Amino acid sequence: MVTQSGSPNWNCREAGLILVSLLVFFPFTNSARASHPDESALDAAALIQMEQRADSAQPRDQCYLFAEVLHGLTELAGREIAAGDEQEATSTLTHIDSVAAKMQKASAGNAKRLKNAEMLLEHVTRRLNDMAHVVSNSQRTAMQTTLQSIDHLHTQVLAVIFAK
Repeated sequence: MVTQSGSPNWNCREAGLILVSLLVFFPFTNSARASHPDESALDAAALIQMEQRADSAQPRDQCYLFAEVLHGLTELAGREIAAGDEQEATSTLTHIDSVAAKMQKASAGNAKRLKNAEMLLEHVTRRLNDMAHVVSNSQRTAMQTTLQSIDHLHTQVLAVIFAK
């Protein structure tokens, strides 16, 4: 509907749907770009290789490497949700939970690049919050579980940073 002044008359629901759609299809990249200016979308095989490198890395490096894996998996889940591939997205969300558990074990007070890991986790949390608004009812439980585990992990990393 267009008003007499020629400007569109949007109601709050339409504007909210447009905003949520933009947030999902055009992700926030500021915090991720701060760490990876040449970042490109990673596929599942590349993410598995990154996870294997993180598993075998030195303990001081693991926290950041797992944060990178979580970031890549979150972006992959976003692409899967946008494509309507519910089963793959749910599987990716479950994988995010398992990598978060590995990162929680690796988080140590002497970890290197902990602030960079925290920034990636902040970005992951924002992206998951954005995606939670558009997932189907069947994915909502998996999304909430993943969001809780990432939020808990982010809080733990912040506690380590501020304890120093």
